[in-house]
Amino acid sequence: MTIPRSGLVAGLLIILMSLAGIAPASAEAGAGRVSYPMELDGLSSDLAILSTMAMPGEAVRITVDAEASAEAGTLTETGDGWIWRAPEVPGLVRLTLDRAGETRVLNIFVLTAWENGESDSLNGYRIGAYSPTPFRGLAAYAAPAGFIHVTDELRETRVTPHFKLGQFLCKQQPGHDPTYVLISPATLMKLEDLLARVRAAGHEVDTLTVMSGFRTPWYNASIGNHTTSSRHLFGGAADVYIDADGDDRMDDLTGDGRVDIADAQELARLAEGLAAELDEAEWRPGGIGIYRANAVHGPFVHIDSRGYRARW
Repeated sequence: MTIPRSGLVAGLLIILMSLAGIAPASAEAGAGRVSYPMELDGLSSDLAILSTMAMPGEAVRITVDAEASAEAGTLTETGDGWIWRAPEVPGLVRLTLDRAGETRVLNIFVLTAWENGESDSLNGYRIGAYSPTPFRGLAAYAAPAGFIHVTDELRETRVTPHFKLGQFLCKQQPGHDPTYVLISPATLMKLEDLLARVRAAGHEVDTLTVMSGFRTPWYNASIGNHTTSSRHLFGGAADVYIDADGDDRMDDLTGDGRVDIADAQELARLAEGLAAELDEAEWRPGGIGIYRANAVHGPFVHIDSRGYRARW
């Protein structure tokens, strides 16, 4: 049996980490990336785990040179990949892609339908209202037609090798069942790329801490933010920081003995390096924002994939 080069590298990494007394985040997360690309939503990815969303009955085109199987829905082979059609029942469907024994997983969350303007909640979970007119006429700002229903089990689902769905939940109605969320494949890919750059810079963390991911319009307004164009409302933004010591605040990245805006600037510098090096097919243009600490939180950096460059 021929073992793919990426599999050998991943296995060697796990062995070396074990000898050094460092436990990988999980065997699933240890794989990280594969040797063959997959194109989804116009973006190319080599992540071993990636996630996206679809409405019931919606078709998802996957451009990839690999065999495919799905837990549910229907798969149709095309000349350059596959078209998967979602089942009518909401929930998580896992697609497995395999080439020469090297596998990857595409999680597709089939959404629970919701109609903007008809109700400000979904099964008791407060949503609020989205603008009926998309910001700048961009499709990425259209009101969502549905949301991911997050069960306790799905909270622990890895949406990428190093991020879980539960990291992106809105901080409202804690413990409410059901709870709903939105995610963006482009933003997930950016966070994985940034994490890799963070690790390469010598910061040993299993993931980036997501201080704020998805926000409903209702919650956004409740914290005093009345914008209708925040990427958080669409699952396309994350406020993140590095927290290797587990104290729920940004680490001292600059080594000056303090945790302040300079540490957020250092994390933003790593993000800017990626934005400068990678083209649109690899790192979709978006926002990078630097925030200083206040009485409620430490410094952090905002990352999004809005489709055009923004800095603050």
